[in-house]
Amino acid sequence: MVKRSLKSKELLGFLFGIGIIICINIIGSYLFFRIDLTSENRYSISEPTKSLLENLEDEVYITVYLEGNFPASFKRLRNETFEMLDEFQNYSDGKLEFSFVNPSENPDIKERDRVYKNLYQKGLQPTDLEIKDEDGISKKVVWPGAIINYQEREVSVQLLKSQFGAPPEVVLNQSIESLEYELAAGIKRLVKPESNKIAFIEGHGELNKYATADAVRTLREFHEIDRISINGNLNSLAERSLIDSNNARIQNKYDLIIIAKPKNVFSEKDKFIIDQYVMYGGKVIWMLDGVEANMDSLKKANTILATPLSLNLEDQLFNYGVRINNDLIQDLRAAPIPVVSGQYGNQVQTELFPWLYFPLIISKNNHPINKNINIVKAEFTSSIDLVGSSNLKKTVILSSSDKTKLVKAPTRVSLNMLRFDPDIAQFKKKNIPLAVLVEGEFNSLFENRLPPNIENAGTIKFKAKSSNTKQLFIGDGSLIENRYKEETNEYFAMGMDTYTKQVYGNKDFFLNAVNYMLNDSDLILAKSKSFKIRLLDKEQIQENKLLIQVINIGVPIFSIILLGLILTIYRRKKYSN
Repeated sequence: MVKRSLKSKELLGFLFGIGIIICINIIGSYLFFRIDLTSENRYSISEPTKSLLENLEDEVYITVYLEGNFPASFKRLRNETFEMLDEFQNYSDGKLEFSFVNPSENPDIKERDRVYKNLYQKGLQPTDLEIKDEDGISKKVVWPGAIINYQEREVSVQLLKSQFGAPPEVVLNQSIESLEYELAAGIKRLVKPESNKIAFIEGHGELNKYATADAVRTLREFHEIDRISINGNLNSLAERSLIDSNNARIQNKYDLIIIAKPKNVFSEKDKFIIDQYVMYGGKVIWMLDGVEANMDSLKKANTILATPLSLNLEDQLFNYGVRINNDLIQDLRAAPIPVVSGQYGNQVQTELFPWLYFPLIISKNNHPINKNINIVKAEFTSSIDLVGSSNLKKTVILSSSDKTKLVKAPTRVSLNMLRFDPDIAQFKKKNIPLAVLVEGEFNSLFENRLPPNIENAGTIKFKAKSSNTKQLFIGDGSLIENRYKEETNEYFAMGMDTYTKQVYGNKDFFLNAVNYMLNDSDLILAKSKSFKIRLLDKEQIQENKLLIQVINIGVPIFSIILLGLILTIYRRKKYSN
């Protein structure tokens, strides 16, 4: 009787436990929550992303091309992407669906190439992967990206954030850090198309429509783009409605203006118009050369004289907190250019040599603009000093390496310098600012010094201090310039090196800058995530491989056996009495 009673109690206890588990699962199907115990909140998504997903009006479908036989690193990226999308799906109330596809699964080479071409045309970039197995090393093409579809629109998202020269572990970690931002930003671009107005300024020798074709094409997907010549017109950047004979209501026409590589002097009236645009809350991206130097001229003449470039903007920039110097950066970390090294029969032989005037800038990840972007290539860049008001917030966004030399203009620039090794002892400068973001309330350059022709204009409503706004200053006018082939009417992608076909991170940097300047800050929190790299010591693993295997496999098995023995002995003693 006692044994039957004990068995009944155990059975009831078992059924009661099963009932509790079923109830918890039923309640859990209606109540959704997550508890993230990681120190850096690795598996928590930001509130703006949650809001975006919870307010989807229609279905979003994401196709991820990260399926197949990958090494451990790519499997980790694949698994992290799956977990992130699983989180997205839960917050979307079933309106987000996703699938993982292997674009290389088709054994038909022609059909596989057709799939590859289609993915490339949609904006995804392939990666050549070396896979080690028992038969040796084989190469495989992978497409670490995703295509997001919403209604009749789609956008491509690159999930692997390549970083030139960075170790694979760092690249992988940065890619995982960026997952939420890249996916959420892609969804937002489709669900909530931006309507900001951006103007490229003309009239001072700025980059023309051909040299900015890729920048305009990229921005035009989400923004309204104009090209505007100020030409002393007070209404070029602002709308003025007359209230009375002495007063006017002023409103900026554009959310952002871009001044890219001007060559000619700015008149005082044009400076005033830009100044008042800033005073009324406008944002400006300045891309200015401090020295006039041109690679096309250099290739023709072999030697050129690089001279200081005066745009009559020195006082205005100083007032805004920066000074672009009349010098050129030489950096030992530089992009290569081809140089004729000899001739073999009728064939001209060329070799690639680092051109010290083309610095390669590695992101420091200290700001959403430069976070997790590939290396940026600059050309004939000038240094920037931080000057003026201390009330403004100034952040160095791009800087040179720790092996830098400043060359004051005027100076001769010759391709002959490639024949000699640089004197490393002269490269003592480091981390020279090349791009600076200035934020805050700016003071007008024209306070107490309005030109008479402006002061008597009638519809002027002069403002001496701005509201809180932003300006980005870059000491390289050609940072967003794309190469253009006039004979074929073709242009290369922004950031593409026409010599090496290497695609640098200029486009990502530019898009990040534009998004930040336009206050697209609701997803900045997601982009600011940082995960610590917790790497295993590969030398220790190799030296103690057997011991580690024994501990990881043997200890859990031994623990289970030991626990089973203890429970068996305990039950025997309990029921024998």
